[in-house]
Amino acid sequence: MSMTSTSELFGGFITDHLNGIVRVPEAFASMLNQSALRLMDSQMIIEDNFAERRELREPSVKQPLEEFEQQFVIDQLIDKVKEEGLAPHFHELIGLFGSIMLSLSGTQEQIDNVQKWVDQGLFGHFLMTDAGGPTLAHWQTSMEPNEQGFTLNVNKMWGIEAQDPGFLMIVTRQQGKPFPMTLLIDPERSAQLTPSAIGKPFLDGKLQLGNIKGTINAYQSDMLAKGGLGAVNRFLTLCRPRLVKSLMHFLVYLEQQGTVQFEHQYREARDYLIETCSALIAHREFSMHSVDRVLAIKFASNELLASLVANGYVSDIDVQRDLLAFTKMEGSSYRCFFEIYSKQKGSRR
Repeated sequence: MSMTSTSELFGGFITDHLNGIVRVPEAFASMLNQSALRLMDSQMIIEDNFAERRELREPSVKQPLEEFEQQFVIDQLIDKVKEEGLAPHFHELIGLFGSIMLSLSGTQEQIDNVQKWVDQGLFGHFLMTDAGGPTLAHWQTSMEPNEQGFTLNVNKMWGIEAQDPGFLMIVTRQQGKPFPMTLLIDPERSAQLTPSAIGKPFLDGKLQLGNIKGTINAYQSDMLAKGGLGAVNRFLTLCRPRLVKSLMHFLVYLEQQGTVQFEHQYREARDYLIETCSALIAHREFSMHSVDRVLAIKFASNELLASLVANGYVSDIDVQRDLLAFTKMEGSSYRCFFEIYSKQKGSRR
């Protein structure tokens, strides 16, 4: 009787979902299995019973996914990345992703306000990463009731172009609640906060990150509450495969420029991810596996980019830094792995 290795056992939390879309090439699956092994934390090693995983069951409930005009513009930009690189298009891509999130979670009045601000030439900044770390209970960004509504204490890090705030979507801890809330903050109150550039720019100097701190008033009407967690999950299902596909097209561009060299297994992995992202983008249904699938695709992208850098296939040090940064944006490998593992660890043999 053959015995499953630990790397296959835990790597399967990733590859099972990927195989449900397009079969993972053997060499790439081995890379992902080894990555999962390295990411196992103390709790997994100590408390997991190392039982075999059950096969993923077919979802009993499937819902149609929304379609937005922005998706078609995004897909056209992603195709341009292959020939022109990511730097000329990243700002617009991020803005369009934010527009989809707003369409899913905002009221019509909020959507109209954002359109007015965009028409004025302002850019919206999504602020998630908190100075208090990844655990919500430790976040320093919090909202506390006051006589007018809420006092919003802000201490956010590494926002895209946040050194020059226009309007803000700020994810904050809520007093006494186990889940965060996203607030849409208008340009006037955004200007009351203190921004600062952090680190040198990415993408040929086109992408600067910034921190934002301060205290402002917030109101019930600021909450992006339509759709709840379901809106966030649909947003990830729609947008994360498009982000990963843009990164893989960036690798195509970098190969054409002679900046990244590819051995067969790396080119095979890159092309696999392009095919898999395209399949996810074409899939018009949302189910219990949708979020895990896009977590798995981001994990796979992260590990390919990191391996290219680690093994000396990227000649330019600034491009190495760019690729490593994208392994953390929109989900680090550990976070992607941990979220899938946490959902499935109870359904084991």
